[in-house]
Amino acid sequence: MADPSESIKHSLSVCHILPALPLNGAENLLLQICRNMNPEEVRTSILLIADGGPLVPDFEALGIPVTIIPKKGRYDLSIIWKVRSFLRQGQFDLIHTHLFTANLWGRLGCAFLGPAVISSMHSIASIEKSVLRQTEQFLDRLLVPMTDAVVCVTLQVMRTMSQVARLPRSKLVTINNGVEIPVDYDAMTKEDARSTLKVPKGLPILGIIGRFSKPKNHQAFLESLVLVREKFPDLLVLIVGIGELEESIRKKVSELGLEESVLFMGSRRDVPVILKALDALVIPSLWEGLPIVLLEALVSGTPVIATRVGGIPDVVEDRVTALLTAPDPESLSKTMIWALDHPVEMLRIAESGNKMSRDCYDIRKTAQQYRDLYRSTLQRKAFGRGIRRLARSIIGKTFSHKGRKMDGHPALRVLAYHRVVDDWNGDILCVHPFDFLEQMKWLREEGFAILSVEKALELLAQGALPNRAVSITFDDGYRDTFENAFPILTRMKIPAMFFPVTGFVLGEGSHSRYQNRDKEVPYLTVDQILMMKEGMIEFGCHTHSHPCLPCIAPDAAEAEVRKAKKLLEEWTGGPIKVFSYPNGAFEPEHFRILAETGFEAAFSMRPGLNRPATSRWALRRTEVSGRDSLEDFIHKMMGGLDLWHGLYYGVKKFYR
Repeated sequence: MADPSESIKHSLSVCHILPALPLNGAENLLLQICRNMNPEEVRTSILLIADGGPLVPDFEALGIPVTIIPKKGRYDLSIIWKVRSFLRQGQFDLIHTHLFTANLWGRLGCAFLGPAVISSMHSIASIEKSVLRQTEQFLDRLLVPMTDAVVCVTLQVMRTMSQVARLPRSKLVTINNGVEIPVDYDAMTKEDARSTLKVPKGLPILGIIGRFSKPKNHQAFLESLVLVREKFPDLLVLIVGIGELEESIRKKVSELGLEESVLFMGSRRDVPVILKALDALVIPSLWEGLPIVLLEALVSGTPVIATRVGGIPDVVEDRVTALLTAPDPESLSKTMIWALDHPVEMLRIAESGNKMSRDCYDIRKTAQQYRDLYRSTLQRKAFGRGIRRLARSIIGKTFSHKGRKMDGHPALRVLAYHRVVDDWNGDILCVHPFDFLEQMKWLREEGFAILSVEKALELLAQGALPNRAVSITFDDGYRDTFENAFPILTRMKIPAMFFPVTGFVLGEGSHSRYQNRDKEVPYLTVDQILMMKEGMIEFGCHTHSHPCLPCIAPDAAEAEVRKAKKLLEEWTGGPIKVFSYPNGAFEPEHFRILAETGFEAAFSMRPGLNRPATSRWALRRTEVSGRDSLEDFIHKMMGGLDLWHGLYYGVKKFYR
């Protein structure tokens, strides 16, 4: 396998492992992702371990090689060695498996080979208690230690994987599915589509598109049509798909006397045309992840009726962007009858769904997120090898607080970031934007009270902090934090405090860490500081030229502090009350200087929690670095690595 650090600098080689490539949602999603992935950044190969499929030529047309190594039966253990041999010869940087069969055999085949391993979960964890489902979930848990990340396609899928399948939350990331956004979605009218399909133009037409399998709930859907047809006797229903239950579904149509109302269309490539022909797409599923056809319908402007299951409510809102209902026949009937009775309202809902889907589910954004996941995974893997990594993991698990109230006393944890950037170049201070987003999502998901620094310090002094209080800070003022962190903070409405070095802002110098680098590291500009100030961003002082304060005379230290404070107050138009020691290094003499200069508190890089008794001139912070996996971040938030960082600080006496 190539050196991960080298692969990040250039292109990544990724091998996707799937059972086959039929015209199904997960496989079509992967095809669209590959179409929107820059081949100069990510070189893709496909390995199939069951069969080929109609999408094979589509991947090959993109220049993506497809290899088929078919299993000889369900329990063909030889597939492990065949897959292993293929992957060893390919020397891939990263292996990405999809769907249970490939997740199982693919991960077994690449165990201990060296590449990073990612698995995708395209549906919610099954709530069935059958031996088969229980066995599948057990095997998933068994293989998690050899998996770097598990991708869930919605928040609800992630929740079920954590709570039902009991996969560790630290391995789960969420990347929403996406679809191609048509440039002009109303170029084809409903009448045009019906003419193309040779179906009647004046009839009410509903459709269901999906594999004939138990989760898709075709049986209940067909039962619900009996009542719908009583009110709309000329109803036509288009059923698109194939699958193992096709024979029983056709039999059900005959039993219910629906032959004249139901048209089986098989597996189709013209789904956009079919969607345009419908008065509404119906998704009657019992459970789902994030169905691709839902997104396809939304971007095509087709009204949607869907059951309130799995990840569907994460995407659409009832009576706003779609109609949501229960998966039983009676509820489905009532909802479909209402939809056909209210065509104007359905068109309004469809328009709203179309706008939302175009803003949120563009496949280009999805492909970019997968590319970011690959790069961040390899970045952490390059850092996370050897005894040091093992020691961090053991210490983190041993000392993390599991209770929600920590030790029952009000306390504040302050996170310290430096850079948020993709182009890490081996720099441990560079947190990847994808990782930063996942960290912020985890804080929100776990119910942490994310406070502005000034509000947090006020409540800390009063002993009135809420449970699990946390604040976010950034040192030095790198421009990449404006480009990558600030948009995430703004979108998620998370406050933060930035500590720019004023001399770096003015172009009068740079951090000693980057002075001998080939590529210049840019810093915030005054205009960017003003833009951030208008958002939820506070500013604090970090000196004018970033000296190690204990290494210079007190008069020089005071001059550094006063000059930086004056400039920041001129730029922001308000008082600057909080200070951050460069390198976290300080001496008691600096407390007097800060107090006389008008500061009210100062942050060190000593790890741990802040309590009412903590010195306001030596407040503690928890550093977040580019080597941190989500598991490391969780351990840090739970105090599991405070001891580790305390030992480091005790030896160094200052940060880095």
